[in-house]
Amino acid sequence: MRYVNVEGHSDLVKDMKTGAVLNVSNDVTKARKIKENRKQREAEFDNLKDDVQNIKLMLQQIIKKMES
Repeated sequence: MRYVNVEGHSDLVKDMKTGAVLNVSNDVTKARKIKENRKQREAEFDNLKDDVQNIKLMLQQIIKKMES
């Protein structure tokens, strides 16, 4: 592919084959990585919350069986 810098914009290039203007700034890449990392942490946290809830339910069942 052949890219040409967009005049007046150091973070933009134009793909000469398709005519598309592309953002080549590292800021976009960094922002995507930060967003993906946040999503992963949120998913891990949700999994941990589910695990704790399951443990609580199991403990309640054990207590009920011991009381019977």
